[in-house]
Amino acid sequence: MLDAKRVSSFLHAGLILGLAYFVLAYMSIRLFGLGGGIAVIWFANAVGTAGLSRYPPKRWPLLLAALLMAIMLANWAGGSPLSNTLLYAPGNMAEMLLGAYLLRIRQQEAGYFYNLRGMFLLIWLGVMVPVAFGTLVSATVFGLQGTLPLISVAMHWIEGGIIGGTSMLPAAYWLYLHGWHGLRWQLAKTNLPALLLFALAIASLVPLTLPFPFIYMSLPLFYIAYRCGVAGVVLANLLVSVNICVQIGLGSLVAPPTIYNWGYTLFYLPILATLIPPLMLAVLMDMNRSASAALVQSERRYRSLYQHTPAMLYSCDANGHIVTVNEVWLRTMGYEYEEVIGQLASSFLSTERDRLIQQEMLPKLMLDGECRNIRQQLQSKQGRKIDVMMTAALEKDGDDTPIRLLFVQLDISDQVRAEHLAYHDTLTQLPNRLLLSDRIEHACQQGGRNDHPFAVVFLDLDYFKEVNDELGHEVGDLLLIEVARRLERAVRSSDTISRLGGDEFVMLLNGLGPGQEAEQTAEKILQAIAQPYFLAGHQVRISVSIGLAYFPQDGRDGATLMRRADEAMYRAKRAGKNCFANSDVE
Repeated sequence: MLDAKRVSSFLHAGLILGLAYFVLAYMSIRLFGLGGGIAVIWFANAVGTAGLSRYPPKRWPLLLAALLMAIMLANWAGGSPLSNTLLYAPGNMAEMLLGAYLLRIRQQEAGYFYNLRGMFLLIWLGVMVPVAFGTLVSATVFGLQGTLPLISVAMHWIEGGIIGGTSMLPAAYWLYLHGWHGLRWQLAKTNLPALLLFALAIASLVPLTLPFPFIYMSLPLFYIAYRCGVAGVVLANLLVSVNICVQIGLGSLVAPPTIYNWGYTLFYLPILATLIPPLMLAVLMDMNRSASAALVQSERRYRSLYQHTPAMLYSCDANGHIVTVNEVWLRTMGYEYEEVIGQLASSFLSTERDRLIQQEMLPKLMLDGECRNIRQQLQSKQGRKIDVMMTAALEKDGDDTPIRLLFVQLDISDQVRAEHLAYHDTLTQLPNRLLLSDRIEHACQQGGRNDHPFAVVFLDLDYFKEVNDELGHEVGDLLLIEVARRLERAVRSSDTISRLGGDEFVMLLNGLGPGQEAEQTAEKILQAIAQPYFLAGHQVRISVSIGLAYFPQDGRDGATLMRRADEAMYRAKRAGKNCFANSDVE
Protein backbone atom coordinates (compact mmCIF):
# COMPACT_ATOMS: atom_id res chain seq x y z
CA MET A 1 0.00 0.00 0.00
CA LEU A 2 2.84 2.35 0.88
CA ASP A 3 4.65 1.67 -2.43
CA ALA A 4 1.45 2.32 -4.37
CA LYS A 5 1.04 5.66 -2.62
CA ARG A 6 4.61 6.62 -3.42
CA VAL A 7 4.20 5.68 -7.07
CA SER A 8 0.96 7.64 -7.28
CA SER A 9 2.61 10.68 -5.66
CA PHE A 10 5.56 10.46 -8.03
CA LEU A 11 3.29 10.19 -11.08
CA HIS A 12 1.41 13.23 -9.85
CA ALA A 13 4.70 15.14 -9.48
CA GLY A 14 5.71 14.17 -13.01
CA LEU A 15 2.37 15.36 -14.36
CA ILE A 16 2.64 18.71 -12.55
CA LEU A 17 6.23 19.20 -13.72
CA GLY A 18 5.35 18.40 -17.33
CA LEU A 19 2.32 20.68 -17.25
CA ALA A 20 4.31 23.59 -15.77
CA TYR A 21 7.01 23.12 -18.38
CA PHE A 22 4.45 23.04 -21.20
CA VAL A 23 2.73 26.25 -20.04
CA LEU A 24 5.98 28.22 -19.71
CA ALA A 25 7.45 26.86 -22.95
CA TYR A 26 4.28 27.59 -24.92
CA MET A 27 4.15 31.13 -23.46
CA SER A 28 7.74 31.84 -24.53
CA ILE A 29 7.18 30.42 -28.01
CA ARG A 30 4.01 32.44 -28.57
CA LEU A 31 5.54 35.66 -27.24
CA PHE A 32 9.05 35.44 -28.68
CA GLY A 33 8.97 32.79 -31.35
CA LEU A 34 11.26 33.52 -34.28
CA GLY A 35 11.29 31.71 -37.51
CA GLY A 36 11.90 28.09 -36.70
CA GLY A 37 10.46 28.28 -33.19
CA ILE A 38 13.46 29.41 -31.06
CA ALA A 39 12.21 31.73 -28.26
CA VAL A 40 14.22 34.78 -27.27
CA ILE A 41 13.48 34.37 -23.50
CA TRP A 42 13.02 30.84 -22.18
CA PHE A 43 11.68 30.18 -18.65
CA ALA A 44 10.75 26.52 -18.89
CA ASN A 45 14.15 24.86 -18.48
CA ALA A 46 14.63 26.44 -15.04
CA VAL A 47 11.44 24.73 -13.84
CA GLY A 48 12.62 21.41 -15.24
CA THR A 49 16.04 21.83 -13.62
CA ALA A 50 14.56 22.64 -10.20
CA GLY A 51 12.02 19.82 -10.48
CA LEU A 52 14.60 17.18 -11.41
CA SER A 53 17.00 18.28 -8.64
CA ARG A 54 14.32 17.49 -6.09
CA TYR A 55 14.61 13.73 -6.73
CA PRO A 56 17.50 11.25 -6.86
CA PRO A 57 18.72 10.35 -10.38
CA LYS A 58 17.15 6.89 -10.25
CA ARG A 59 13.75 8.62 -10.29
CA TRP A 60 14.55 10.84 -13.26
CA PRO A 61 13.48 8.63 -16.22
CA LEU A 62 9.76 9.19 -15.64
CA LEU A 63 10.27 12.93 -15.10
CA LEU A 64 12.44 13.18 -18.21
CA ALA A 65 9.75 11.43 -20.21
CA ALA A 66 7.20 13.98 -18.99
CA LEU A 67 9.54 16.85 -19.86
CA LEU A 68 10.28 15.42 -23.32
CA MET A 69 6.57 15.12 -24.00
CA ALA A 70 6.05 18.73 -22.82
CA ILE A 71 8.85 20.01 -25.11
CA MET A 72 7.37 18.33 -28.15
CA LEU A 73 3.80 19.41 -27.39
CA ALA A 74 4.80 23.03 -26.71
CA ASN A 75 6.74 23.34 -29.97
CA TRP A 76 4.00 21.60 -31.95
CA ALA A 77 1.34 23.82 -30.36
CA GLY A 78 3.57 26.82 -31.08
CA GLY A 79 3.56 26.11 -34.79
CA SER A 80 6.54 23.84 -35.44
CA PRO A 81 5.97 20.88 -37.72
CA LEU A 82 5.62 17.65 -35.80
CA SER A 83 8.70 16.29 -37.57
CA ASN A 84 10.82 19.17 -36.23
CA THR A 85 9.72 19.07 -32.59
CA LEU A 86 12.40 16.51 -31.73
CA LEU A 87 15.11 18.93 -32.86
CA TYR A 88 14.52 21.11 -29.81
CA ALA A 89 14.65 18.23 -27.34
CA PRO A 90 18.42 17.41 -27.17
CA GLY A 91 19.57 20.90 -26.13
CA ASN A 92 16.76 21.42 -23.63
CA MET A 93 17.08 17.94 -22.11
CA ALA A 94 20.87 18.23 -21.87
CA GLU A 95 20.55 21.62 -20.20
CA MET A 96 18.08 20.41 -17.57
CA LEU A 97 19.96 17.17 -16.89
CA LEU A 98 23.27 18.93 -16.30
CA GLY A 99 21.71 21.70 -14.21
CA ALA A 100 19.80 19.27 -12.00
CA TYR A 101 22.89 17.10 -11.53
CA LEU A 102 25.12 20.04 -10.58
CA LEU A 103 22.57 21.50 -8.19
CA ARG A 104 21.94 18.15 -6.56
CA ILE A 105 25.57 17.25 -5.91
CA ARG A 106 26.22 20.67 -4.36
CA GLN A 107 22.98 21.23 -2.48
CA GLN A 108 24.26 19.65 0.77
CA GLU A 109 27.42 21.71 0.56
CA ALA A 110 26.02 25.07 -0.49
CA GLY A 111 23.16 26.92 1.13
CA TYR A 112 22.13 28.66 -2.07
CA PHE A 113 20.00 31.33 -0.42
CA TYR A 114 22.14 32.00 2.67
CA ASN A 115 25.04 34.00 1.22
CA LEU A 116 26.22 35.67 -1.97
CA ARG A 117 28.47 32.78 -2.88
CA GLY A 118 25.52 30.42 -2.62
CA MET A 119 23.37 32.60 -4.88
CA PHE A 120 26.15 32.89 -7.45
CA LEU A 121 26.54 29.12 -7.29
CA LEU A 122 22.82 28.64 -7.87
CA ILE A 123 22.90 30.80 -11.01
CA TRP A 124 26.24 29.44 -12.19
CA LEU A 125 25.44 25.75 -11.69
CA GLY A 126 21.75 25.93 -12.52
CA VAL A 127 21.81 28.46 -15.36
CA MET A 128 25.15 29.51 -16.83
CA VAL A 129 26.93 26.18 -17.19
CA PRO A 130 23.83 24.20 -18.31
CA VAL A 131 22.83 26.92 -20.81
CA ALA A 132 26.31 26.88 -22.33
CA PHE A 133 26.16 23.09 -22.62
CA GLY A 134 22.62 23.17 -24.04
CA THR A 135 23.70 25.81 -26.56
CA LEU A 136 26.54 23.59 -27.73
CA VAL A 137 24.21 20.60 -28.14
CA SER A 138 21.49 22.59 -29.94
CA ALA A 139 23.93 24.37 -32.22
CA THR A 140 25.37 21.00 -33.16
CA VAL A 141 21.91 19.53 -33.89
CA PHE A 142 20.69 22.50 -35.92
CA GLY A 143 24.06 22.81 -37.64
CA LEU A 144 23.88 19.22 -38.80
CA GLN A 145 20.33 19.78 -40.02
CA GLY A 146 21.21 23.07 -41.68
CA THR A 147 17.79 24.46 -40.90
CA LEU A 148 18.88 27.59 -38.95
CA PRO A 149 22.03 29.77 -38.95
CA LEU A 150 24.46 28.45 -36.35
CA ILE A 151 25.34 31.89 -34.89
CA SER A 152 21.67 32.84 -34.60
CA VAL A 153 20.83 29.60 -32.78
CA ALA A 154 23.72 30.00 -30.33
CA MET A 155 23.07 33.68 -29.63
CA HIS A 156 19.35 33.36 -29.01
CA TRP A 157 19.69 30.12 -27.05
CA ILE A 158 22.25 31.65 -24.68
CA GLU A 159 20.29 34.87 -24.33
CA GLY A 160 16.94 33.19 -23.75
CA GLY A 161 18.33 30.56 -21.39
CA ILE A 162 20.29 32.98 -19.20
CA ILE A 163 17.55 35.61 -18.90
CA GLY A 164 14.79 33.07 -18.40
CA GLY A 165 16.84 30.91 -16.03
CA THR A 166 17.99 33.84 -13.91
CA SER A 167 14.37 34.99 -13.63
CA MET A 168 12.80 31.61 -12.96
CA LEU A 169 15.34 29.32 -11.23
CA PRO A 170 15.64 31.20 -7.89
CA ALA A 171 11.84 31.25 -7.55
CA ALA A 172 11.42 27.63 -8.64
CA TYR A 173 14.21 26.39 -6.37
CA TRP A 174 12.90 28.46 -3.44
CA LEU A 175 9.46 26.95 -3.99
CA TYR A 176 11.05 23.49 -4.15
CA LEU A 177 12.70 24.07 -0.76
CA HIS A 178 9.78 25.71 1.07
CA GLY A 179 6.73 24.38 -0.77
CA TRP A 180 3.38 26.01 -1.25
CA HIS A 181 2.94 26.24 2.50
CA GLY A 182 6.06 28.42 2.70
CA LEU A 183 4.75 30.60 -0.12
CA ARG A 184 1.40 31.09 1.62
CA TRP A 185 3.17 31.90 4.87
CA GLN A 186 5.33 34.55 3.16
CA LEU A 187 2.31 36.13 1.51
CA ALA A 188 0.36 36.15 4.77
CA LYS A 189 3.00 37.45 7.19
CA THR A 190 4.09 40.58 5.32
CA ASN A 191 2.70 43.22 2.97
CA LEU A 192 4.38 41.32 0.14
CA PRO A 193 1.21 41.01 -2.03
CA ALA A 194 0.82 44.80 -2.13
CA LEU A 195 4.49 45.24 -2.96
CA LEU A 196 4.27 42.67 -5.75
CA LEU A 197 1.30 44.52 -7.26
CA PHE A 198 3.23 47.78 -6.98
CA ALA A 199 6.24 46.26 -8.77
CA LEU A 200 3.96 44.94 -11.53
CA ALA A 201 2.33 48.35 -11.91
CA ILE A 202 5.70 50.06 -12.27
CA ALA A 203 6.89 47.43 -14.74
CA SER A 204 3.72 47.93 -16.79
CA LEU A 205 3.68 51.74 -16.83
CA VAL A 206 7.28 52.90 -17.18
CA PRO A 207 7.85 51.44 -20.69
CA LEU A 208 4.96 53.59 -21.88
CA THR A 209 6.00 56.82 -20.17
CA LEU A 210 9.72 56.99 -19.34
CA PRO A 211 13.05 56.41 -21.07
CA PHE A 212 15.40 53.72 -19.77
CA PRO A 213 12.51 51.73 -18.29
CA PHE A 214 14.65 48.93 -16.85
CA ILE A 215 16.19 51.36 -14.35
CA TYR A 216 12.79 52.32 -12.95
CA MET A 217 11.60 48.71 -12.92
CA SER A 218 14.44 47.82 -10.54
CA LEU A 219 13.48 50.41 -7.90
CA PRO A 220 10.51 48.52 -6.38
CA LEU A 221 12.58 45.34 -6.58
CA PHE A 222 15.27 46.94 -4.41
CA TYR A 223 12.62 48.00 -1.90
CA ILE A 224 11.15 44.49 -1.82
CA ALA A 225 14.68 43.13 -1.28
CA TYR A 226 15.09 45.48 1.68
CA ARG A 227 11.71 44.69 3.25
CA CYS A 228 11.08 41.05 2.38
CA GLY A 229 14.45 39.50 1.57
CA VAL A 230 15.04 36.62 -0.81
CA ALA A 231 11.54 35.18 -0.57
CA GLY A 232 10.00 38.43 -1.78
CA VAL A 233 12.55 39.18 -4.49
CA VAL A 234 12.46 35.79 -6.21
CA LEU A 235 8.70 36.15 -6.58
CA ALA A 236 8.92 39.79 -7.65
CA ASN A 237 11.68 39.04 -10.17
CA LEU A 238 9.61 36.27 -11.67
CA LEU A 239 6.49 38.42 -12.01
CA VAL A 240 8.37 41.43 -13.38
CA SER A 241 10.34 39.36 -15.89
CA VAL A 242 7.16 37.66 -17.14
CA ASN A 243 5.55 41.10 -17.37
CA ILE A 244 8.52 42.37 -19.40
CA CYS A 245 8.23 39.38 -21.70
CA VAL A 246 4.53 39.97 -22.22
CA GLN A 247 5.14 43.64 -23.03
CA ILE A 248 7.91 42.77 -25.48
CA GLY A 249 5.71 40.16 -27.08
CA LEU A 250 2.79 42.57 -27.35
CA GLY A 251 4.96 45.35 -28.73
CA SER A 252 4.79 47.70 -25.71
CA LEU A 253 8.52 47.36 -25.05
CA VAL A 254 10.21 47.46 -28.45
CA ALA A 255 13.91 47.31 -29.21
CA PRO A 256 15.22 50.15 -31.36
CA PRO A 257 16.02 49.34 -34.99
CA THR A 258 19.46 47.87 -35.60
CA ILE A 259 21.37 46.47 -38.57
CA TYR A 260 23.32 44.02 -36.41
CA ASN A 261 22.19 40.52 -35.50
CA TRP A 262 23.36 41.03 -31.94
CA GLY A 263 21.60 44.37 -31.52
CA TYR A 264 18.46 42.81 -30.11
CA THR A 265 20.58 40.81 -27.67
CA LEU A 266 22.00 44.04 -26.24
CA PHE A 267 18.46 45.30 -25.77
CA TYR A 268 17.40 42.28 -23.71
CA LEU A 269 20.54 42.01 -21.55
CA PRO A 270 19.52 44.93 -19.25
CA ILE A 271 16.79 42.64 -17.96
CA LEU A 272 19.58 40.82 -16.10
CA ALA A 273 20.80 44.14 -14.68
CA THR A 274 17.24 44.76 -13.49
CA LEU A 275 16.85 41.39 -11.75
CA ILE A 276 20.25 40.34 -10.37
CA PRO A 277 21.24 43.35 -8.15
CA PRO A 278 17.98 43.25 -6.12
CA LEU A 279 18.46 39.50 -5.72
CA MET A 280 21.96 40.01 -4.33
CA LEU A 281 20.74 42.80 -2.06
CA ALA A 282 18.04 40.47 -0.76
CA VAL A 283 20.66 37.85 0.07
CA LEU A 284 22.71 40.46 1.93
CA MET A 285 19.63 41.67 3.83
CA ASP A 286 18.75 38.12 4.84
CA MET A 287 22.34 37.55 5.92
CA ASN A 288 22.18 40.72 8.00
CA ARG A 289 18.84 39.75 9.52
CA SER A 290 20.12 36.26 10.29
CA ALA A 291 23.27 37.68 11.86
CA SER A 292 21.24 40.17 13.90
CA ALA A 293 18.81 37.47 15.00
CA ALA A 294 21.71 35.19 15.89
CA LEU A 295 23.33 38.01 17.85
CA VAL A 296 20.10 38.74 19.70
CA GLN A 297 19.60 35.05 20.39
CA SER A 298 23.20 34.69 21.50
CA GLU A 299 22.86 37.70 23.80
CA ARG A 300 19.60 36.29 25.15
CA ARG A 301 21.27 32.94 25.80
CA TYR A 302 24.22 34.70 27.40
CA ARG A 303 21.96 36.75 29.64
CA SER A 304 19.96 33.66 30.55
CA LEU A 305 23.14 31.75 31.26
CA TYR A 306 24.53 34.68 33.23
CA GLN A 307 21.37 35.06 35.26
CA HIS A 308 20.75 31.37 35.93
CA THR A 309 24.27 30.01 36.31
CA PRO A 310 24.35 28.41 39.80
CA ALA A 311 27.16 30.72 40.92
CA MET A 312 27.35 34.28 42.16
CA LEU A 313 28.45 36.45 39.21
CA TYR A 314 29.14 40.15 38.95
CA SER A 315 31.35 42.49 36.95
CA CYS A 316 33.12 45.72 37.88
CA ASP A 317 34.76 48.64 36.19
CA ALA A 318 38.47 49.27 36.64
CA ASN A 319 37.79 51.08 39.94
CA GLY A 320 35.90 48.18 41.47
CA HIS A 321 32.37 49.55 41.09
CA ILE A 322 29.74 46.91 40.25
CA VAL A 323 28.22 47.30 36.76
CA THR A 324 26.34 43.99 36.37
CA VAL A 325 25.21 41.31 38.77
CA ASN A 326 23.22 38.11 38.35
CA GLU A 327 20.11 36.88 40.11
CA VAL A 328 21.96 34.25 42.13
CA TRP A 329 24.20 36.91 43.67
CA LEU A 330 21.22 39.15 44.48
CA ARG A 331 19.19 36.28 45.91
CA THR A 332 22.07 35.02 48.04
CA MET A 333 22.94 38.47 49.37
CA GLY A 334 19.34 39.62 49.81
CA TYR A 335 19.71 42.83 47.78
CA GLU A 336 17.73 44.41 44.97
CA TYR A 337 19.46 45.22 41.67
CA GLU A 338 19.24 48.99 42.20
CA GLU A 339 20.88 48.72 45.63
CA VAL A 340 24.00 47.09 44.20
CA ILE A 341 24.80 48.75 40.86
CA GLY A 342 27.49 51.41 41.23
CA GLN A 343 28.57 50.25 44.69
CA LEU A 344 32.12 49.19 45.47
CA ALA A 345 32.33 45.41 45.40
CA SER A 346 34.57 45.49 48.47
CA SER A 347 31.79 47.12 50.52
CA PHE A 348 29.95 43.79 50.61
CA LEU A 349 32.85 41.96 52.27
CA SER A 350 32.36 41.18 55.94
CA THR A 351 35.78 42.12 57.35
CA GLU A 352 38.17 45.01 56.90
CA ARG A 353 40.90 42.49 56.16
CA ASP A 354 38.95 41.09 53.20
CA ARG A 355 38.24 44.61 51.97
CA LEU A 356 41.93 45.50 52.03
CA ILE A 357 42.81 42.27 50.20
CA GLN A 358 40.21 43.07 47.53
CA GLN A 359 41.56 46.58 47.00
CA GLU A 360 45.14 45.30 46.84
CA MET A 361 44.10 42.55 44.43
CA LEU A 362 42.66 44.89 41.75
CA PRO A 363 46.00 46.26 40.46
CA LYS A 364 47.41 42.73 40.34
CA LEU A 365 44.33 41.55 38.49
CA MET A 366 44.69 44.39 35.97
CA LEU A 367 48.31 43.35 35.42
CA ASP A 368 48.02 39.53 35.36
CA GLY A 369 44.56 39.27 33.85
CA GLU A 370 43.20 36.75 36.36
CA CYS A 371 43.26 35.46 39.91
CA ARG A 372 41.93 32.17 41.22
CA ASN A 373 40.48 30.55 44.34
CA ILE A 374 40.63 33.39 46.84
CA ARG A 375 38.68 32.81 50.05
CA GLN A 376 36.39 35.68 51.00
CA GLN A 377 33.56 36.25 53.41
CA LEU A 378 30.59 38.37 52.36
CA GLN A 379 27.96 39.94 54.55
CA SER A 380 24.38 39.81 53.33
CA LYS A 381 21.85 42.59 53.73
CA GLN A 382 20.45 40.72 56.73
CA GLY A 383 23.92 40.48 58.32
CA ARG A 384 24.50 36.81 57.53
CA LYS A 385 28.10 35.78 56.83
CA ILE A 386 28.58 34.00 53.50
CA ASP A 387 31.86 32.25 52.75
CA VAL A 388 32.80 32.22 49.06
CA MET A 389 35.63 31.09 46.81
CA MET A 390 36.34 33.89 44.34
CA THR A 391 37.87 33.72 40.86
CA ALA A 392 38.25 36.81 38.68
CA ALA A 393 39.33 37.65 35.13
CA LEU A 394 40.02 40.82 33.18
CA GLU A 395 38.06 41.33 29.96
CA LYS A 396 39.73 43.33 27.18
CA ASP A 397 38.59 44.63 23.80
CA GLY A 398 40.28 44.05 20.45
CA ASP A 399 42.80 46.84 21.17
CA ASP A 400 43.85 45.13 24.42
CA THR A 401 42.16 47.88 26.43
CA PRO A 402 40.59 46.69 29.72
CA ILE A 403 36.80 46.77 29.60
CA ARG A 404 35.68 45.26 32.89
CA LEU A 405 36.50 42.78 35.61
CA LEU A 406 34.48 39.57 35.79
CA PHE A 407 34.02 37.84 39.15
CA VAL A 408 32.73 34.37 39.97
CA GLN A 409 31.97 33.58 43.61
CA LEU A 410 31.06 30.06 44.68
CA ASP A 411 29.14 29.85 47.93
CA ILE A 412 31.18 27.49 50.13
CA SER A 413 29.35 28.29 53.37
CA ASP A 414 28.14 24.71 53.76
CA GLN A 415 31.64 23.40 53.13
CA VAL A 416 33.10 25.88 55.63
CA ARG A 417 30.49 24.87 58.20
CA ALA A 418 31.26 21.21 57.62
CA GLU A 419 34.98 21.87 58.01
CA HIS A 420 34.28 23.91 61.13
CA LEU A 421 32.29 21.06 62.64
CA ALA A 422 35.06 18.61 61.79
CA TYR A 423 37.77 20.73 63.40
CA HIS A 424 35.95 22.56 66.20
CA ASP A 425 34.25 21.73 69.46
CA THR A 426 30.49 21.97 69.02
CA LEU A 427 29.90 23.54 72.44
CA THR A 428 32.60 26.21 72.71
CA GLN A 429 33.42 26.55 68.97
CA LEU A 430 37.10 26.25 69.90
CA PRO A 431 39.46 24.12 67.79
CA ASN A 432 39.22 20.43 68.72
CA ARG A 433 41.97 17.89 69.28
CA LEU A 434 42.36 17.20 65.52
CA LEU A 435 42.95 20.84 64.60
CA LEU A 436 45.15 21.40 67.64
CA SER A 437 47.39 18.45 66.74
CA ASP A 438 47.73 19.75 63.19
CA ARG A 439 48.71 23.22 64.40
CA ILE A 440 51.20 21.91 66.94
CA GLU A 441 52.89 19.73 64.31
CA HIS A 442 53.02 22.70 61.96
CA ALA A 443 54.53 24.84 64.74
CA CYS A 444 57.15 22.11 65.36
CA GLN A 445 58.14 22.13 61.69
CA GLN A 446 58.33 25.92 61.58
CA GLY A 447 60.21 26.05 64.87
CA GLY A 448 62.73 23.48 63.66
CA ARG A 449 63.46 25.50 60.53
CA ASN A 450 63.42 28.99 62.06
CA ASP A 451 64.47 28.27 65.66
CA HIS A 452 61.14 29.76 66.75
CA PRO A 453 60.04 28.84 70.32
CA PHE A 454 56.47 28.22 71.45
CA ALA A 455 54.67 26.81 74.47
CA VAL A 456 52.03 24.12 74.85
CA VAL A 457 49.80 24.88 77.84
CA PHE A 458 47.55 22.21 79.37
CA LEU A 459 44.64 23.44 81.52
CA ASP A 460 42.25 21.47 83.72
CA LEU A 461 39.40 23.21 85.52
CA ASP A 462 39.26 22.78 89.29
CA TYR A 463 35.88 22.00 90.92
CA PHE A 464 34.08 21.75 87.56
CA LYS A 465 32.67 18.31 88.43
CA GLU A 466 31.09 19.70 91.60
CA VAL A 467 29.42 22.54 89.68
CA ASN A 468 28.15 20.11 87.07
CA ASP A 469 26.77 17.70 89.66
CA GLU A 470 25.20 20.39 91.85
CA LEU A 471 23.74 22.77 89.25
CA GLY A 472 23.29 20.44 86.30
CA HIS A 473 24.76 19.99 82.85
CA GLU A 474 23.08 23.08 81.45
CA VAL A 475 24.95 25.36 83.85
CA GLY A 476 28.07 23.27 83.30
CA ASP A 477 27.86 23.89 79.55
CA LEU A 478 27.37 27.62 80.11
CA LEU A 479 30.43 27.59 82.37
CA LEU A 480 32.58 25.91 79.71
CA ILE A 481 31.45 28.45 77.12
CA GLU A 482 32.33 31.36 79.40
CA VAL A 483 35.71 29.81 80.27
CA ALA A 484 36.45 29.57 76.53
CA ARG A 485 35.62 33.26 76.04
CA ARG A 486 37.86 34.29 78.99
CA LEU A 487 40.74 32.24 77.65
CA GLU A 488 40.38 33.92 74.24
CA ARG A 489 40.55 37.34 75.88
CA ALA A 490 43.60 36.35 77.93
CA VAL A 491 45.86 35.54 74.96
CA ARG A 492 46.62 36.89 71.48
CA SER A 493 44.36 36.24 68.48
CA SER A 494 47.24 34.43 66.76
CA ASP A 495 47.38 31.83 69.55
CA THR A 496 45.34 28.64 69.50
CA ILE A 497 42.95 27.59 72.27
CA SER A 498 41.49 24.10 72.07
CA ARG A 499 39.03 22.12 74.12
CA LEU A 500 40.02 18.48 74.29
CA GLY A 501 36.83 17.37 76.00
CA GLY A 502 35.23 17.57 79.45
CA ASP A 503 36.96 20.33 81.40
CA GLU A 504 40.35 20.06 79.67
CA PHE A 505 41.76 22.83 77.46
CA VAL A 506 45.08 23.17 75.65
CA MET A 507 46.77 26.34 74.36
CA LEU A 508 49.42 26.81 71.70
CA LEU A 509 51.22 30.09 72.47
CA ASN A 510 53.56 31.17 69.67
CA GLY A 511 56.88 32.84 70.51
CA LEU A 512 56.65 31.98 74.21
CA GLY A 513 59.61 30.36 75.93
CA PRO A 514 60.39 29.66 79.60
CA GLY A 515 60.83 32.76 81.70
CA GLN A 516 59.04 35.75 83.10
CA GLU A 517 56.71 36.29 80.14
CA ALA A 518 55.44 32.72 80.38
CA GLU A 519 54.84 33.07 84.10
CA GLN A 520 52.98 36.36 83.62
CA THR A 521 50.77 34.76 80.97
CA ALA A 522 49.99 31.85 83.28
CA GLU A 523 49.14 34.23 86.13
CA LYS A 524 46.86 36.22 83.82
CA ILE A 525 44.99 33.03 82.90
CA LEU A 526 44.69 31.99 86.56
CA GLN A 527 43.18 35.36 87.47
CA ALA A 528 40.78 35.36 84.52
CA ILE A 529 39.40 31.91 85.33
CA ALA A 530 39.16 32.60 89.08
CA GLN A 531 36.77 35.53 88.65
CA PRO A 532 33.18 34.66 89.67
CA TYR A 533 30.66 33.52 87.02
CA PHE A 534 26.99 34.45 86.94
CA LEU A 535 25.18 31.71 85.07
CA ALA A 536 21.40 31.15 84.88
CA GLY A 537 20.89 32.93 88.19
CA HIS A 538 23.78 31.18 89.94
CA GLN A 539 27.13 32.56 91.09
CA VAL A 540 29.89 30.08 90.40
CA ARG A 541 33.58 30.07 91.36
CA ILE A 542 36.21 27.76 89.95
CA SER A 543 39.95 27.77 89.36
CA VAL A 544 42.33 26.11 86.94
CA SER A 545 45.52 24.05 87.11
CA ILE A 546 48.03 24.80 84.37
CA GLY A 547 51.00 22.86 82.98
CA LEU A 548 53.48 24.34 80.51
CA ALA A 549 55.90 22.62 78.11
CA TYR A 550 58.25 24.46 75.75
CA PHE A 551 59.65 23.81 72.29
CA PRO A 552 62.39 22.71 71.86
CA GLN A 553 63.49 22.25 75.47
CA ASP A 554 60.71 19.83 76.48
CA GLY A 555 60.20 18.11 73.14
CA ARG A 556 60.43 18.48 69.39
CA ASP A 557 57.12 16.85 68.41
CA GLY A 558 53.52 17.38 69.31
CA ALA A 559 52.94 14.15 71.21
CA THR A 560 55.93 14.73 73.50
CA LEU A 561 55.01 18.34 74.20
CA MET A 562 51.40 17.38 75.00
CA ARG A 563 52.57 14.68 77.38
CA ARG A 564 55.03 17.00 79.13
CA ALA A 565 52.40 19.73 79.53
CA ASP A 566 49.90 17.17 80.87
CA GLU A 567 52.44 15.95 83.43
CA ALA A 568 53.17 19.53 84.49
CA MET A 569 49.42 20.18 84.90
CA TYR A 570 49.10 17.21 87.27
CA ARG A 571 51.98 18.53 89.35
CA ALA A 572 50.08 21.81 89.65
CA LYS A 573 47.00 19.82 90.77
CA ARG A 574 49.05 18.07 93.42
CA ALA A 575 50.53 21.39 94.51
CA GLY A 576 47.07 22.59 95.60
CA LYS A 577 45.36 23.63 92.37
CA ASN A 578 44.83 27.18 91.09
CA CYS A 579 48.48 27.37 90.09
CA PHE A 580 50.81 26.54 87.21
CA ALA A 581 53.87 24.33 86.78
CA ASN A 582 56.54 24.05 84.10
CA SER A 583 57.76 20.78 82.68
CA ASP A 584 60.65 19.45 84.79
CA VAL A 585 62.56 17.95 81.84
CA GLU A 586 66.21 18.97 82.07
